[in-house]
Amino acid sequence: MHNLTPTKRPGQTFVHFIIIATVAWIILYILLHLAIDPEGRFARNNVQDAYYLTAQGEFHLFDATILTWNVGKIKATPILKRLDERNDTIRKLMEQIRIDARRLRESLSRELGTSKLDPSQHPTYLIEAALSNTPEESCDPKPSECYQATWDAPLRRISELYLELQNMDEHRESNNIIARLNSHLSQLKQQSFAQYVDASALKVSRAHSFFWSSPEGSSAEIIFFAVFGVLANLLVKSAEYLRNNNFKQNERWVAYTKLVYGPIIAWILVTAIAVGWFDLGEYQIGTYSLPLLAFVLGFYSRKTVNLFSRLGDHLLGKAQASIEKGPAEILASRRAYQAQFLNLLKPRSYQELKQTAFDIKDEIVKTEVMEMEARK
Repeated sequence: MHNLTPTKRPGQTFVHFIIIATVAWIILYILLHLAIDPEGRFARNNVQDAYYLTAQGEFHLFDATILTWNVGKIKATPILKRLDERNDTIRKLMEQIRIDARRLRESLSRELGTSKLDPSQHPTYLIEAALSNTPEESCDPKPSECYQATWDAPLRRISELYLELQNMDEHRESNNIIARLNSHLSQLKQQSFAQYVDASALKVSRAHSFFWSSPEGSSAEIIFFAVFGVLANLLVKSAEYLRNNNFKQNERWVAYTKLVYGPIIAWILVTAIAVGWFDLGEYQIGTYSLPLLAFVLGFYSRKTVNLFSRLGDHLLGKAQASIEKGPAEILASRRAYQAQFLNLLKPRSYQELKQTAFDIKDEIVKTEVMEMEARK
């Protein structure tokens, strides 16, 4: 009697398993994203922790790495450059306003007498209040989320006073000072608003909001997408072998081991790229490119093993060469670098002093960036 039940071709059970595993992994990934608080420290880096915007419009940057890593270097760099340039303009204008406010107080005292002006509405009082204003007194603790028009009140009072005194010859000195203050306050208002607009642009795109961007969350994204890459590769290869009737049952164990070592090696290599051990040329690496990179490394897990092997050979080769040279040569190299650095600290002109300061600042920033990336 013939068995009419169709028999499964070799490999079909394995392909079914991979399909079920892929679907289950996708469901787990989505459920975890839904379950974890999207505003929590695991899910997100708080970009606003990286900078501070004063009520006067000055932009203070604490950590450029958080911005370039989460916002993107291409987007963040020109914005940070504009903010820094406006900082210089704002500080110069504020210093000039301080000087002119003191002169105006003296001239009005001579011309009008302070008793004729309401102290709370005295233009210099309003200017000094604006210069010392803090976001906690007038704005949200996150000043980048709201625009505090700090310069509106002094600008309005200066304009009113200018109209009152402009046709009086005895107030010519005050009028000249008021005209300068009016111009400077108008510029400050424009500059501070432009600072607010640019600071508000330093935010994560909504298109990227589904990924975890914190250091811990990024590691989870790498693992998830590396597994996605391995599963996608297994599905493609298995389907190809089945179509050609070339599926080998023993190869299943190779596939199972890929599911283990693939994500681990992908995570290590992504970390090596993030800390600068090697780069990918013109491709930009950031929080939201990590899933793509992890997927590629997982998909080509065999080639990833070879890449990891070459990285290990290079590191071990450097270590072996260092052991053979001994500590004396290492110490000599460090002393040479120290001597070169100390020589840079002896500028022979004002321009060299400025250039040295900029070089030191750049080196400090680069070091802090690498340290930040190393902790991710």
